[in-house]
Amino acid sequence: MYDQSSHTFLNFKGYGAVHEADHPADDFRENARENPQDDYRTTVEQTAAFLAARAGINGSCRVLEVGDHCECLLMYFAKWFGCRGEGIFQSEEYVRFAQDLCTNQPHGLDVGFRRASVMRLPYEPGSFTHVVSHGALHKVPDKPHGYLEIRRVLRRGGVFAFSDFYQPQASISEHTRTNVYDKFGWNDGYTLLEHHSALEEAGFEISSVFNVTGFLRRTFQGNAEAARTRAERMADVEARDKMLAFSSSCEEVQAAIDRMEVGWAVFVVRKPEAPGGRVPHAS
Repeated sequence: MYDQSSHTFLNFKGYGAVHEADHPADDFRENARENPQDDYRTTVEQTAAFLAARAGINGSCRVLEVGDHCECLLMYFAKWFGCRGEGIFQSEEYVRFAQDLCTNQPHGLDVGFRRASVMRLPYEPGSFTHVVSHGALHKVPDKPHGYLEIRRVLRRGGVFAFSDFYQPQASISEHTRTNVYDKFGWNDGYTLLEHHSALEEAGFEISSVFNVTGFLRRTFQGNAEAARTRAERMADVEARDKMLAFSSSCEEVQAAIDRMEVGWAVFVVRKPEAPGGRVPHAS
């Protein structure tokens, strides 16, 4: 059942899928920070902790991360649990960034990174127990095909856990499109219902979906405040103006969230244990 007032699912189709409005964001835990000023890195770390708990990641897992920009969930999983894994990025620059992050850890991590696309994953079927992603899949040009590829490389019973942007309503204002969507690289997104349908069409069983838009808003609020504070300490006028422009962009995201034109959710789904049944195919 879908609750239109809270934009949440309630016990949908008996899968036990529950969409909770914002409250799960309070469960994001903060781990030790190497750099207390690095707010973005802390956000990624909190996301990693949240996904690990919901997806059941432990030392016996083999994890694939579908990454984007400077996220590196896999590093935290390997540090915390000693699991193995690989990460893919669209850019060699981000591959090097992730490799450097892991190389600089005090203990060796059994992870690797390569340039690849979720549209054509370079792995054999059933290679991973888990696939994870943070803020990357909304940029995939053919999301249903990407979901099929992820399902292919998962083992039976494997878990796909990710955070992604969603569009709370069918149409958005031109102001939000120009000042938020275009500026942050967010294309037209699925609603929560459309995400749910696309994942089921790809052959996944829905475990849980959490609406964590409140966490996204607090993140951008903190970034806006931090940027203004840093701008005040900058002597260079051009650098200060750029920092203030970034702060203004973060405030635009907050306003768009308040207008219900931007949303963020965490999805936890599973590849069925049993073989057989309808196997989805890419069109």
